Amino acid sequence: MNASVRQASATALTMNASARHLQQRLMSGKKGGSSHRYMARQLRDPFVRKAQAEQFRARSSFKLLELLDKHKLVPPRDQWVVDCGAAPGGWSQVVARRHSRIVAVDLLPMQPIAQVRFVQGDFLQPATKAQIAELLGGQKVGLLLSDMAPSFTGHHAVDAARTMALCEDIIEFSGEFLALGGSMVVKFFMGGGEPEMRQALRRLFERVCIEKPAASRRQSSEQYFVCIRKLPQDSPQT
Repeated sequence: MNASVRQASATALTMNASARHLQQRLMSGKKGGSSHRYMARQLRDPFVRKAQAEQFRARSSFKLLELLDKHKLVPPRDQWVVDCGAAPGGWSQVVARRHSRIVAVDLLPMQPIAQVRFVQGDFLQPATKAQIAELLGGQKVGLLLSDMAPSFTGHHAVDAARTMALCEDIIEFSGEFLALGGSMVVKFFMGGGEPEMRQALRRLFERVCIEKPAASRRQSSEQYFVCIRKLPQDSPQT
């Protein structure tokens, strides 16, 4: 058996195992009729099937693909991309197929991805920032990504506030690491605070759009701030 055939066989086994694991996880993670409905939705979801076919770790990969293509966000080859809250790695996989200088950060462990440097830790903590800065070699970042979501309580006002707090954390991080002219994609959930957050972002970037990619489920309130070309701090957008 030659190397290409062995690789194809290994890929097929991995995809089959992933599909079985998904089914088992869905069945064990929910109770009664809701588990069957959720599993049925997942199994008929075209983006789940497409992610398996294209060997992406998550259906969310297609959200980023749409945003990258629509807004032409991939930076020049000599600039870095940082993916905050990267695990399981679906967004890092997308970038790695188009770019070679990527740092992924997450509190959780993540399986390796070719061309992606991984840092496990809280991206706001000094020790984690130091590791990121070392990997960047003192350079600034051309594209900053965040598909992070907080742990939800079920209380709408509290959950909305938590999503905006995460956006504020990413803005803080971008102030230190994102290059002038760089871009940023940040997930948020509708529910309060988004007009004020968009205004705050418009003071920092030349253009700020709100997007809901096709791969984002219709019933989900998630949307994305797409922030294009960071402005100098003394030249805010009016």
